[in-house]
Amino acid sequence: MATERYIKSRTRSSNVGTIVGVTLVLFMLGLLGFMLLNARELERHFKENVKVDIYLNRDLREVDVMKFRKQLDAGAFTRETRYVTADEAAEQIKADMGEDFWGVLGANPLLPSIELYVKEAYAMPDSLKGIAEHLRQDPGVQEVKYNPVVVENINANMGKLRWILLGFSALLLVIAVALINNTIRLAIYSKRYLIRTMHLVGATSWFIKRPFLGNSLWQGIVSAILAIGLLVGSIQLMVHWQPDLATLVQPEPLAILLGGIVVLGLLISLVSTALAVRRYLRMNTDELNWT
Repeated sequence: MATERYIKSRTRSSNVGTIVGVTLVLFMLGLLGFMLLNARELERHFKENVKVDIYLNRDLREVDVMKFRKQLDAGAFTRETRYVTADEAAEQIKADMGEDFWGVLGANPLLPSIELYVKEAYAMPDSLKGIAEHLRQDPGVQEVKYNPVVVENINANMGKLRWILLGFSALLLVIAVALINNTIRLAIYSKRYLIRTMHLVGATSWFIKRPFLGNSLWQGIVSAILAIGLLVGSIQLMVHWQPDLATLVQPEPLAILLGGIVVLGLLISLVSTALAVRRYLRMNTDELNWT
């Protein structure tokens, strides 16, 4: 009775260890796959958040500001504009710095401005330079500023990022297959004598493999469900902290990714189990003692 309880305990621990290992590997693959699938959308997100600050003359009338903003909104390069008054800019700096510099200076030195967000196609160094030069010619504009380094880095690094993600995904897939395979082989290792005994008494290979394959199928499904839960939870957490990234969560690519996690979990578990059982079926008694 004690021996039976011990065997059940060892089997349960082995199953839990296998599920945890497979779950973590599938979760990492899913997270990397999500980034790879959304690399293009991520590039668009970064480019469309490139901001051009247009500082207006202090004495510009409100009606002229609205007219100028309407012209900007009609521009082919404009995605969105936002008008920031001098008082709003001062309040923002006060909130960021935690100091009321306005009271020290006695007057607000800041200028009203319009924040211009360009469309993705125009978030290029040459295009932004041309847009800035065009805007500076307007008599109501005091200055136009943007960060050219950020724009150059986006264009230079996004292509490299795709290749890095692709290479890392391939490497992680190889490691994942090896890790899952070793985890399952270790789980079956404790049952190698049982496999050999059943084989010696005349049980067919399929009869011996069937319960192991059924168990691996169950482990693959549970691991895939847990990995999907972790992935979806991570994505929701990401969107919670950065709502702008909600555009990355597209139903069709996400469904393909989650389906791929299930298929991969089942495929690797079944193949690894079948190969491990087959290996022990081919061993003689002496080899079993040394494995």
